Amino acid sequence: MAVQPISEFRKRFRIDARADLRDVSVAIESTYKAFTVASEYLEKIEPGIDGSLGLRVHTLVNLLGRNFEHVQAMLVALATGSPASSEALARIVVEGSVNLTYLAIKGNSGTLILFFREWLQEHQKKLSAWKAEVTGKPHGSWVLPMIAERSQLVDGFVSYVDDVEKHLGLKGETDSSIWPKSLFARFEALRRQADYYTTYHRLSGASHITAEDTLNWLVSLEMPDEVKRRVGVEAWAYSTMMTRIAATFFVDAAAACLIANGRATNDDLKDCKLALARAAEDVSVQAGVPQGGTPA
Repeated sequence: MAVQPISEFRKRFRIDARADLRDVSVAIESTYKAFTVASEYLEKIEPGIDGSLGLRVHTLVNLLGRNFEHVQAMLVALATGSPASSEALARIVVEGSVNLTYLAIKGNSGTLILFFREWLQEHQKKLSAWKAEVTGKPHGSWVLPMIAERSQLVDGFVSYVDDVEKHLGLKGETDSSIWPKSLFARFEALRRQADYYTTYHRLSGASHITAEDTLNWLVSLEMPDEVKRRVGVEAWAYSTMMTRIAATFFVDAAAACLIANGRATNDDLKDCKLALARAAEDVSVQAGVPQGGTPA
């Protein structure tokens, strides 16, 4: 018998059977299906003789699974009464989905090497800066061994990536590949600049605890109770809408993994995305989204 996403969600996260999951039900069903379809398809792919396909597939499977965890956490937060936290997690879902989509559609095995090396170089840089900061300080005697241990681990990762590149003969592919340094450049490469300025930027507010929500709260202090209630309802609806939009990014990423690996027909995932788009539209008025006028 096929697993029912809503039942699985309740069981996995110990959510009471009486809890109302209508705000997250479409997102649960759509993302669960997208994850299941994509992961099962990828896991059946033979790695090939040279192993480079195996590197790509294993990496995509891992990134897809990690991002799915964030999707689930986002939905748990909303379902259990933490809408602001759901927005912060939605930002992670959007960023992870864009990175995964880029790696699947625009990237190759060489791009993965650059993806790994960017993190390694940045981490080595931060460890060096931390070491310089604590050297000669009273607490340096116990912090420096920690830094050394971490550096040893990172150095091991560097050696692993170097060995993978050499073993799979990816040097030429790495030289001709691109992994954009900025997240915006990845949005841009996917022609999703508008999504960066709207969805991603708006979700950044919850992540960074910006002034917007505090200003809204301060302004509402002088308002009648009924107005405060309406403001709260709108805020909840907005978070609900944003989680549904973030879920579409995850479905896009899952579809990108399939398309990049030869699955030509993906109507099942298109249906998931359409369901999410309709669900987001359904709550947009309640969320306070400007509807615009009728064209003349």
